[in-house]
Amino acid sequence: MMLRNLVYLLLIVLPLCLCKPDTIIDIISNDHRFKILVQHLERHDLMKEFKHRSVSTLFAPVNEAFERRDEDATSYYLMGRKVTREQLLYHILPVALTSDDLYDGQLLQTKLSSEHNVSQQLKVRKGDGLYVGDVEIIERDLLANDGGVVHTLKNILTPPVDLASTLSDDRDLLEFSRLVEKVDLTRDIKEAKGYTLFVSKDVLGDLDTVKKNYLMHECGKHDLSQLLKHQIHDKIVYAQDFPDGRTNYKTLQGEDLQVVVNKDGKITVNDVNIVRTDILASNGVIHFLEKPILPKNKDFLNFGVRKTLIGMNATKFTSLFDEHGLGSYLDEIDHDKEYTIVAPPNEALDESLIPLNEIPSWLKYHIIQGRYAPSDLIDGALLKTESGDHLSEANQRIRVHVTNQDHFLDKVGMVKQSIQFGRAGTAGEPVSTNRSIIYPVARALVMPRDPLSRLPVNLDLSTFVASLYASNSGDDVKMAKGITIFAPTNEAFGRLGLLTKHLLQPESQSKLESVVKFHVVRQLYYSNETEDGEHREETLAGPEINLNKTEHGFFVRGSGAADGSDRTVIAQVTEADILVNNGVIHKIDRVQLPGTLEVSNRDMLSAEGANSILGLLERTELGNQVLDQINGKPYTILAPSDRAFAKVNFTHLLQNPDKLLDIARLHIIPMAIPRLDLVINNGVLDMAMDEGDRNLHKDITVDGVEFPTLKEGTNVVIRKGVTGGYSAYIKNTIKESADVVNVGRASNGGGVIILDKVLLPQYDEDHYGLPWWKVLLIVIGVLLGVALLAAAGYYAWQWYQRRREGQVSI
Repeated sequence: MMLRNLVYLLLIVLPLCLCKPDTIIDIISNDHRFKILVQHLERHDLMKEFKHRSVSTLFAPVNEAFERRDEDATSYYLMGRKVTREQLLYHILPVALTSDDLYDGQLLQTKLSSEHNVSQQLKVRKGDGLYVGDVEIIERDLLANDGGVVHTLKNILTPPVDLASTLSDDRDLLEFSRLVEKVDLTRDIKEAKGYTLFVSKDVLGDLDTVKKNYLMHECGKHDLSQLLKHQIHDKIVYAQDFPDGRTNYKTLQGEDLQVVVNKDGKITVNDVNIVRTDILASNGVIHFLEKPILPKNKDFLNFGVRKTLIGMNATKFTSLFDEHGLGSYLDEIDHDKEYTIVAPPNEALDESLIPLNEIPSWLKYHIIQGRYAPSDLIDGALLKTESGDHLSEANQRIRVHVTNQDHFLDKVGMVKQSIQFGRAGTAGEPVSTNRSIIYPVARALVMPRDPLSRLPVNLDLSTFVASLYASNSGDDVKMAKGITIFAPTNEAFGRLGLLTKHLLQPESQSKLESVVKFHVVRQLYYSNETEDGEHREETLAGPEINLNKTEHGFFVRGSGAADGSDRTVIAQVTEADILVNNGVIHKIDRVQLPGTLEVSNRDMLSAEGANSILGLLERTELGNQVLDQINGKPYTILAPSDRAFAKVNFTHLLQNPDKLLDIARLHIIPMAIPRLDLVINNGVLDMAMDEGDRNLHKDITVDGVEFPTLKEGTNVVIRKGVTGGYSAYIKNTIKESADVVNVGRASNGGGVIILDKVLLPQYDEDHYGLPWWKVLLIVIGVLLGVALLAAAGYYAWQWYQRRREGQVSI
């Protein structure tokens, strides 16, 4: 009886044990593994969620999940004291899904919604196991009679956090997060009601260094913000929501993104592959791209001069332009003008070295008119800048130096160039904007100095510099605006000989001033801009001067040229375009004399200190005729130096005025001074060795040229030395010649030739001593006579000795 009752009981209980539980609540309530989960569901009054819906899915963490502190989910503590209602809702799906219904990449809509009513998704991943989120399902498909499904989890699911936090928590998205924070977009993204972000690891992509530097600068925050907004769509679009084919999505920046889903399911955004889809956030979704997507409009940054300079680390440069009212150059307000800008970096800029009132002009010196690419630059060219305060209405120039580095080729096989503006070398490749090109340089430009500071640097102009100060012309030259200085070299002053000595005398200050200022033209003449042909310009001295630009060079002609090609007087520019703040300097090889300059033969003899010849001419009453004429007939005086006169005894001539007059007349040529091209070097007179000069001027030859003197019937010959220099002698005389040691040209064309000997007529040689060769012949004759007498005496003594010894010739 008892056995029968037991069988009946088994028959009743066994079917009950083999039947499915009625609901999900029954499954988790009857399973001790879910005891803590049930407690949390009851605490947050969520059991009713399973009662009101007949079909649903629960991802049920086991008890151990609540007792474990997960390093990746630090909000969970022992006994789940921090488990929230939202976390539990994230484990519940409104539909029943078995493991067979789940696939890799699938998004499951949970019962959790964000504060902005965004339904939170749970992502499925299949690999070596089945995962939801990052938690593995350890037991699948616990089925209830009402269709509900329970999947057992090892850990608790973590609901997504906001977009901003999701970015900062993912290593691949960290750079985008950092830039979002930099441009103050963090709050907008954090509080968004649903965004889709297309993010790459290298956010700025293939932008060049200058653009990247600008975007990372404080001034580039707005543009960087626009670039980031170009990667944000203002609605949530999960990968499964992208329709097949092409679809455009508007960005916060305004430009559309084109999403393409291929037949094989591959998704691209603006032709860039998505390599990670559906990185979930509480208020949006992130898709991770293979590389950044920049706006298709390459000028989206409107990258002008100002932004380029900021990107070149020239922010101090831009600030100075703004502080001094020159910001229009940086903003390219004048749409008709193009510029080349030379930009020094912050560390190379020290405006404290520039006087405050000169800073605007100094800044504009860095702005070159016209847009010059490297291929447009020519070595030695002078480029017109925007500066020009000391040039009246003209613009200051800057010299560019271009050197080809043949040993180095760039990527396309072109020869690399080294470019230098003034003394500032480029420090990188130039950057082009719409109408300008900017060259980064290693140092700030130095403006040309004033002439009085610039000239002394050229040591071969020391005589001209001394003349500026001696004549008190320096301030006038310094204050003049828009001038060209033709500065004679020391050698050029040497060619003037005695005239230079006279001009440098204190009593000749006014004359020296007129000569110095005659070399200063009241116009700008840059060598590369001067047109070929004749130019006649007013000088600072008043009189005009002739300029002539030819294929053979740049020439300057003042007063005194025998003809248009007289290079003994006409100057040629030997070094051009030395820039100064108020114009330009050209070195020339001849001093030019104004027509108003009055210099007599007496002036030059006095400068030389040739008192003997002066006294002789005045004693013979020739002084008025040959010494002081300024505009009359020219005379050339062959003037022996005082030392030469000291070697001659003139005592007896003082009683013979006629012979004294003859000697004086013998030293005067009644015509303009011959063209002697001479240079005084260290007190030694040499003939100029310029081959072109030799070919052009053949007045004086090696064979000599004969000139009449005031002594009737007596001519003087002046000849050129084979190795240099000149000499003079009386024709048809055996007396030795005198060397020319200095010359000087007078205003009327005459002049003075200083000799190292006195020229004496033949009949006066007994009174004035014999020439050295006659003295030498006399000495030799005396020595020969003595030798003969000695020989005769010796033979006589030998004969006498033989006679005494009885030796007689048989």
